Amino acid sequence: MKFGRVIGNLVATEKYRGLEGVKFLIVQPLDINREPDGEPYVAADATGQAGPDELVFVIMSREAALALQVSFVPVDAAIVGIVDDVDDRPLYDAASVAWKVFIGTKEN
Repeated sequence: MKFGRVIGNLVATEKYRGLEGVKFLIVQPLDINREPDGEPYVAADATGQAGPDELVFVIMSREAALALQVSFVPVDAAIVGIVDDVDDRPLYDAASVAWKVFIGTKEN
């Protein structure tokens, strides 16, 4: 699963059977800092709600084909989540945690 940002949409007059009603959106892949990373690609919107400039979760490959209502349709990428917020804070404050290492010894 990777971050992406919706930067546009794609209109298709003809679609493969099973993809009727599915939106195709153009997604800019993002790196861990949510900066552009690579060329944009087209993803099927499995949420049905993603829109312009939204931060989304995208899955690729076989998993993408399973994310839509009709399984195993020919898609390479699917949007499976819309990100509301990202908390970038570390899980703990290393300066305030007193770390102890416990080494277990086996008594004979």
